[in-house]
Amino acid sequence: MRELWRSPTLRGALVYAASGLGFAGANLILARVLPTAEYGLFTLVIALVNLGFALAAVGIDGIVNRRQLEAGPNLLRRSLAASLLVGLTLAMIAAIAYRMSLPLLLIIFVSTAAGGAMVVAGAQFQSERRYGISLALTQSPNLALVIAAGAVLISNQRQAQLPLVISALGFVVAAGYGWRILFRERATKPARESWFPWAEALSLAGINASGLLLVQLDRLIIPYVLPLHDLATYGVLAAIAGSLFRVLQMGVGYTLIPRLRVAGSVPQRRRLIAHEAKLVGGIVVAGSVVIWLVTPLIERSFLLGKYHLGASLLLATLFSGVAKIMNAFTKSTVTALATPAEVSMVNLFGWVSVALAIPAALFGARWGLAGVIYGVGLGWLARAVTALLLTLRHLKLPTSVPVTAP
Repeated sequence: MRELWRSPTLRGALVYAASGLGFAGANLILARVLPTAEYGLFTLVIALVNLGFALAAVGIDGIVNRRQLEAGPNLLRRSLAASLLVGLTLAMIAAIAYRMSLPLLLIIFVSTAAGGAMVVAGAQFQSERRYGISLALTQSPNLALVIAAGAVLISNQRQAQLPLVISALGFVVAAGYGWRILFRERATKPARESWFPWAEALSLAGINASGLLLVQLDRLIIPYVLPLHDLATYGVLAAIAGSLFRVLQMGVGYTLIPRLRVAGSVPQRRRLIAHEAKLVGGIVVAGSVVIWLVTPLIERSFLLGKYHLGASLLLATLFSGVAKIMNAFTKSTVTALATPAEVSMVNLFGWVSVALAIPAALFGARWGLAGVIYGVGLGWLARAVTALLLTLRHLKLPTSVPVTAP
């Protein structure tokens, strides 16, 4: 147990787990009390928001982790300009693709713009290894969802708009709080440069974007190929069976990057990755068994048979979850160690993986929801393997050169 607690990955994963429990609990409450159509709409908007606010930083969060930047007005202006543009673009896409109402479009815009600023602030604290406040910021949206679920229960509202409004306000509060602290501490930190190359930021943004699109791809494809009830079912499935893998995926990526950056040699990097992989692998095995046993109980006792989560859906979720964790290790290696040219190549192959996942999910839809999940999982697997192959040289031991007598 002492070895487990010493792992920053697992300590971070515990924080993500607590946040994930809040997310899962809020979703289960809303799935139970909201009509199926309203919960399906809530699931779709949250998917778009989660995609949007993480994309809104356009790679600035990655730059902050790779370089020492001054968290001042210039960085905030660049972050807000990018976030507002992404928020406007995403709202337009939602209007065209899903014909959403104006209030929902405003929610998506505000959540995306404020969320982008929040992500950059969280990345700044992460780069300083101040994991507590960084995680508090980046995981605050799940706390807002818990508050939103409570508000739905108290108010007896049965529409998706109320919890979505509360969620949007949570992004605004978190962004304001994070940047207020950074500005207050600015004078106490050594002088740093505020300039960074947009080309490198956009490459990192592309890697992040393809991964985030894969995270939400199931939810975005399901409304086009399956009934809305299947989208609601997927939301419940992700809350119960998918939470463990999402928590570990985020925990690995969050704490491994700064430690790989300071690892001074290839053997240190290999030991670090092997140690974390062994611990995470043990949790995956144990957690998968628990998920297999507990999911039917939750389905019957809490959801009262409203949603059916069969063995085929659980197997598909386990396959997809393992592929996501593999990707977390390879993406961390890329962010921490790859050259700008390698980052560009990984970005390209990340989008190739998305291009593979979309037709695979559409083809898999003929076998129902499980087929869609397997199709997207195939994209995750391809993304992880290509990133590993492109950055493997950073983990290879140097070839010893025999010494010969003159």
